[in-house]
Amino acid sequence: MRAGVPRRWLGPALVLAGYTVLVLVYTAQLSVYRASRGEPSGFGDTFVVGAVEWYSWALLTPFILAVARRVRATGRPWPVQLALHLLPGLLFAVAHMALHAVLRQVLLAPVGGWPATWTYFTYMLSKTTDFDLLIYLSVVGLDAAVRYSRQVREEAVRASQLEAQLAQAQLHLLRSQLRPHFLFNTLHAISALMHRDVEAADRMVGQLSELLRASLERDGRHEVPLSEELDLLAPYLDIERTRFSDRLHVEVDVAPEARDALVPPLLLQPLVENAIRHGIAPRRGPGRVWVRAVRSGERLSVEVRDDGVGPPSSGLEGLREGIGLGSTRARLERLHGAAHSMTLAANAPRGFSVSLSLPYRSARP
Repeated sequence: MRAGVPRRWLGPALVLAGYTVLVLVYTAQLSVYRASRGEPSGFGDTFVVGAVEWYSWALLTPFILAVARRVRATGRPWPVQLALHLLPGLLFAVAHMALHAVLRQVLLAPVGGWPATWTYFTYMLSKTTDFDLLIYLSVVGLDAAVRYSRQVREEAVRASQLEAQLAQAQLHLLRSQLRPHFLFNTLHAISALMHRDVEAADRMVGQLSELLRASLERDGRHEVPLSEELDLLAPYLDIERTRFSDRLHVEVDVAPEARDALVPPLLLQPLVENAIRHGIAPRRGPGRVWVRAVRSGERLSVEVRDDGVGPPSSGLEGLREGIGLGSTRARLERLHGAAHSMTLAANAPRGFSVSLSLPYRSARP
């Protein structure tokens, strides 16, 4: 059986189940009424009377829904649509009473035969037309409510999908800002080195091409294992070691259980670049950068710390977040919302640190 077949029959099954409930309620009410009058009230006969009453409406419901679709397709305001339903409602009321009288004659065979059936039909016509019209309008109203509920759910799903697409587009934009930022900085360093050490500058060009190739291979993913980030960080550190020679020392300490953690791509490189550019480069003498990551329960902690010149003299309040820090904060906000934290701090006696805490999600299944 194809997957679409049960779904196709779900609506008719629910309609039939609803009418069956009405048949049982009607049967119970009629049984109590007959018992109160001292009349015989066998369940079988009473059930047939209820079935004749409500299953005749079940037979008419597909045609009622077809009329409701036609009226809804006019696009008129609901008072006009209600007025358009009056004539079909009267016609369906008459059709129900005629069907009810015929099924009653066929299934119950009351005394009098078909002439009595005509008399019964005209009697019902004078007594229950308004009630049958209300039943018609109730079916139409219930159909409208179900369709409105379905439309609200579909719009909610559509809005959620659009929001997810917007978030992905923003993540792509934020990540795309990092590449030219890093590329221009590295090309500037190469051009400065070219005039005093051609061989070192040539090595930097090769390392830069390898780094860009590895970065481009990871397009389309918003999260990668931390181990891949470390692999991408290695050629960048080679470039910076070539540039600063013995003035730069970098220590990478990542716990084994943290290497499978999922993080945004290009998470470490801009933080390390900031530490080198704004912390180590301005200071005299050698400097050190530490990159650490550890898993603590369901959290991943990442820290990039340096012993450079530290924040400006005005303190952290005067610190302006550039593309590196700003893009990192924005991407973590998009991916994890309030479940992440990013802390900037001045180290003692000197230096600067960026600490990240985010939910731990493993790249392993």
